Parts: sequence; C-alpha cells; structure tokens
Amino acid sequence: MKARIEAECPARGTVPFGKNAVVAFGSLPLSQSTLQGLESNAYTTMTSIQSGSIPHALAGRDILASAKTGSGKTLSFLVPVLEHLNREGWSAQDGVGAIVLSPTRELAGQIFAVLRKIGKFHRFSAGLVIGGQNKNRNAEQNNDFQQEQQSIVSTNIIVCTPGRLLQHLEQTPYFNVDGLQMLVLDEADRILDLGFRDQLVKILDYVPTSRQTLLFSATQTKDVKHLATLSINRKTVEYVGVHDQDEVATPSQLKQSYVVVPLEHKLNCVYSFLKTHLKSKTIVFMASCSQVRHAWDLFCRLRPGVSVLAIHGKLSQPKRMQVYDKFSNTPYSVLFATDVASRGLDFPNVDWVLQVDAPEDQDMYIHRVGRTARFRKEGQAMMILDPREETCVKKWEMKTPIQKKSINPTKTVLVTQRAASLVAEDVTLHQLAKKAFVSYVRSLTLLPKQAWMDLNIRELNLESYAVSLGLAHLPSLEFLDKVTTREEKRESKNVNRKLQKLKEQIRLEKEKKRMKRTQDDMVKETRNDEPDDDENILVVRARHEYKQSDDGDDQADRAVEGIRQPKKIRIESRKSVKFGEDGQEEEKVLQLRNENHDDNDDEIGLDTEKLEHDNIAYMDQVRKRLEQTQQLDKDEERARIRAKHQKRRLKEKSQLDDDRPAGSAAVLASSNSHDDDDNDDDDSVSSASSSSSSSSPSSSDGEMGLKAQEDIALTLIRGTS
Repeated sequence: MKARIEAECPARGTVPFGKNAVVAFGSLPLSQSTLQGLESNAYTTMTSIQSGSIPHALAGRDILASAKTGSGKTLSFLVPVLEHLNREGWSAQDGVGAIVLSPTRELAGQIFAVLRKIGKFHRFSAGLVIGGQNKNRNAEQNNDFQQEQQSIVSTNIIVCTPGRLLQHLEQTPYFNVDGLQMLVLDEADRILDLGFRDQLVKILDYVPTSRQTLLFSATQTKDVKHLATLSINRKTVEYVGVHDQDEVATPSQLKQSYVVVPLEHKLNCVYSFLKTHLKSKTIVFMASCSQVRHAWDLFCRLRPGVSVLAIHGKLSQPKRMQVYDKFSNTPYSVLFATDVASRGLDFPNVDWVLQVDAPEDQDMYIHRVGRTARFRKEGQAMMILDPREETCVKKWEMKTPIQKKSINPTKTVLVTQRAASLVAEDVTLHQLAKKAFVSYVRSLTLLPKQAWMDLNIRELNLESYAVSLGLAHLPSLEFLDKVTTREEKRESKNVNRKLQKLKEQIRLEKEKKRMKRTQDDMVKETRNDEPDDDENILVVRARHEYKQSDDGDDQADRAVEGIRQPKKIRIESRKSVKFGEDGQEEEKVLQLRNENHDDNDDEIGLDTEKLEHDNIAYMDQVRKRLEQTQQLDKDEERARIRAKHQKRRLKEKSQLDDDRPAGSAAVLASSNSHDDDDNDDDDSVSSASSSSSSSSPSSSDGEMGLKAQEDIALTLIRGTS
C-alpha cells in the first residue's frame, strides 16, 4: 500500500483528478476496512474537495483546504486519519495517534458520528471529548471528566474541543501525546481566532512538531502568523481551494435574497414569514443569546402554528444535544439560533435560513447560509435588514448574488400589541425583553469596524424597537460610552479570572514593598543630609553636645560614658491660702520631709525597707477591715432571713387562731416545733424570737413584735461585732 501511495502521489500544487471529475473512492489506495465503511454508508464517489485533498493527505503532506459549505470536508480529513494509523499498525498500547479539534461541541459530536460510521471495520479506539455533559460535579461516579481520564490514555483517535483537550493535557496523569501522528483543525479560521488562540498555543506546546497537520474551513485563512503558530512551512504546505475560481462563494443551488424592514418591525416580519411557511424547516439566526431566549419564549406564547425550538451558548450541553436531535428529526419546525449553530452543523433538509440580525462580516454570512442547500440539495436564504444596515452590506465585496425583495402587505401580521400585553403580564418575559434589547445594542457595538464603519448606532430608532419588544421605556445604554471591539470582548472572556486576581495581588504587594523601600530611603536621606531652613518646614534648631563644664563637674562626661546617675525624687510643695484678720492672704507652705534629713534639704532619699514595711502593714489593716465588713454583711443577711421566716410563721399562726379556740395546745406545740427547727444556728436569737412571738396576742400585735425583734437582732449583732 505504501508503494502504491508513493507511485500515485500527485505533484505539489496540482489537482489530482481535475476540478469537476467524478472519482470513486475505490480508485484511491485505501485499505479494505476503510472502503467497506464508506460503501456501507453509501459514500461511493468523491466531491471536489475530497478528490483534491485526500491524495495529498495520503502522501503525508500538510493540507490547507477551503471549500464551500456542505461539500464534504469531514470525509476529506477522516479518511486520511484512518489510513495513516492503519498503515502504521496503530493499537491501544500506542496511545493517541490523531486529534481532531472542533470549535463547537455540536460539530465535534457530528464528526464523531461520521467517524463511527466509516471506521466501524477498523480496530481503533475513538473517543468524543467535550465538556458540559454532566452538571453534577459532586458525584464522583457521574463525573464525566473523571470517566474520560480513565480511558483517554489508551484512545487512538480523539475528537474534541480545544478547552477540554487542554484540561486533560494539564490535569490527567499519564496522558501523553508525544507520539501524535496527525492534528486536524476543522473550521480552522475560527480556532485560530482570538477566541481559541490562547488555548491552541498551549496545546501546541504538548504535541510534537513532527506531525501532519490538516486545516479545513469554508472560509480558510492564509495568514502567515497563523501558519507559523501551527509550525507549518508556507512553502511546503499544500493549499487546496477547489472553489476559489468560482464566481459564487456559495452553492449554486442556494437562492439568496434580502428585504428592507425598519428595526421596530422585524419581529412582525418574522412572525408573518413563519405563518406563511408552515410546511418548511427554518433556522432563524439572531445576534445574541438573550434575543434567542426572548424570541423563543414570545413565539411559544404567540403560537405561530409550527414547532418552535431554540439553541444558544447558555444552554447546557445535554439540552443543546436534545434540541439538535429534535430539530434534525422534525420535518417542519423553526429553530431560533445564535452563531453557535452557524459552523459545520449538518441539519438535514433545511429549507430556509432567515437572518434577523445582519452577520458581522461576509464570512459569517457564508457560514450561516451554508446550513441549507447542502450536498447538491436546494435551499433558500433571506436577510432582514434595516435601511442603515443595507448601506453597509451593499459595500461588501461578496461573490454572492443577493436579490432584493419586497414584502407582500396582504400577508403581514402585526404582533407588536400582543407582544406588549404578554410582556406586561409576565415579569419573566419583561426581563427577557429588556435583556434582548440591551444585548442587541451591545452586539452592534462589537461589530468589526472594517465591515460596519458607516453604521451609527445612535441613528437607529431604538425607542421604537424597545416598544416593539413590549418595553414601556428605553433601558439604560451607559455601555455605549465604553465601546470595545469583538476581539477585545472575546479576549476578556477567555481570561483566567483566578490567575488574573492572583497576579493583581502579587503586583499590589510588590508595589507596596517598593513604596515602603522608597519611604525608608527618603527617611535615611533626610537624616544624613543637613537641613536647610529655606527649603524644609521642620528643621533642627539646635544640637546639644555634652562638654565638660569649667567648674570641673563631670556630670556630662558620665552621661556620655553611659554611667547612670542615682535617681532622686523631688516632692512638690503644696500651697495653701489663709486669710488673716485684715482680709489679706497669708501663704503657708507645707512641705513633706523625711525624718532622717534636715529641713534645709530640697531633695530627700526614700527608705525602701521602711516604705515596704509600712505598705505591708497598711495592706493587713485593709484586709482585716474587709473581713470584718464581710462578716457583718453575712450576719445581717442571716437576721433578715430569720425575720422573714418569723413573719411567715406569725401569719400562719394568726390564720390558725382564727379557725381554732385561743390557747390551743396543738397550735403552741406546732409553733414551738417550727421554732426549734429553724433556729438551731443561734440559740439566743431563736429564744428571743420565740418568746416574742408567743407573747403576741393577735396578728396586728404580732407584726409590731416582728419589728421589735428585727431591731433587737440588729442591736445584738452590732454589739457583738
């Protein structure tokens, strides 16, 4: 097989079988397993891009291929991948042999499905590696990333998105791509764009340079910087542009047109179009996710008479795949979509592509309309342009004939008032309408200036557009003063926020240390330099130097030598004022003197031992006084409690006296027994209380006796203390 490939290898820069030749796959030097897989799926003859690129790819050359949408680019790189690994005898023990990169998850899933069909007779292991399959990140058994880590090491062909592949290269142990044979980039111009460029550069650091690289797209790039990024030699790469000489950049069976509609009537136009095309499959492209969400929710409530679906980047991956499958299998339906569905996706039997918002450039227009008229089937595409958008689109240098059409007024249906009432009734729909308006205006600010230099956003009738969405007033548009390009927006979205935050913290710490060093240096310079009275606010007026005095006093010398002088305490005098008989003040100075010093001395020395002894004696005296006070408080509390109990007993006794005859022995015995139980601690006080209580003739006299008892008790306690 290798000898046949070398013998039939086409010359560089040539089209092997001619431009429009019909060539069968069986005429190529392919293995029997690949031919069986192609024949089982009814792939018998090659398209122009396949016959022009596959022979060069089988020879091991780097390919840069460009072809119209729907021309069969997927088989153009999958067939060489299978043949190359088959010739090398690749197995699971050899690890990764080929990687196919796709900008979107849906396109990666579509490529993987084709690979499974044509490669089912080979023994290679293949895997689809994309993110967002499972949102339950806490359940280890359901974590798709951990499941991928277990099998990706031994996978031969990987179809993936750039972000997910980079995650495995950085986090999966033993995942080695040093033996990589082929690297394929589908929709290469999008992957080489700023949205994926940083991720691609990191991926290329892991893969070897001695590999075969294949780049395919409907709008291919020839930028030298991009080729240098991929380590491709511009002189040796084989460029295959089978449709470059065509006058039309889109399929010939595609009919293209546009209508001019004011911005505030675009939703009316869409609704009217759907009502008149109920037996068609239509894709409606809008500029932002919020617009798609609002249009889908609104049209579900308006019920145009056909199934309405929506796909955009903010949907979860399982939901996006569910919408993709449902739209593919439904004969008549409408799909509201962003540009996430504009590249590479093969929706079968799409009749119409309707562009409500104009594409950002002519390349995006080609990708959008390429969702219909695929594989020699017919299709139609129409743009809905505002008059100001029409002037910009006309200046595009497009090899595409676009016919201007007008709207039939008899088929027009106005839904603005119904939409306004629905938005007013539902808070959720009102929020969606507001977000849709803001996101649309923001998308206009992100349009490339080269293609939309004549578009002035403030000249658009934005107030009427807000009313058509059901909004009562114009939302805030403060971001118009901070206009950024789409490239800057994409670059900011792909920034690692945690890394940026860490870098900012490090930068602030370094700046803080630098400022501190600068301040320290300034302080040192200030101390070292002589201050100038004219230039500095704070100056040193005098510098004191210790010198020996003339009278021989060595106090200054001792201070310089570090000898500490004995400390002395000066007692300040207290001044008292006394008035004499004549009314004049008389001053009398009271001075505190130490008994061991003369009265003429101004300074006294303190006797440390005597002072300490007096301090201890004083503290003992204070301690004794506190103990006596504490004991007195305890005794008073006891007396108060006894008096309280005595009062309660007297009250009980008075109640018993009212019920029984006076002088009852039972009452006296009960009273005496209570007295004995409660007054064991103090016999003298108990006996006094008992005698007083027994002598009281009545309840009123008993209360007077209680007061007397309290006075006697307090007198006894204070007398003893």
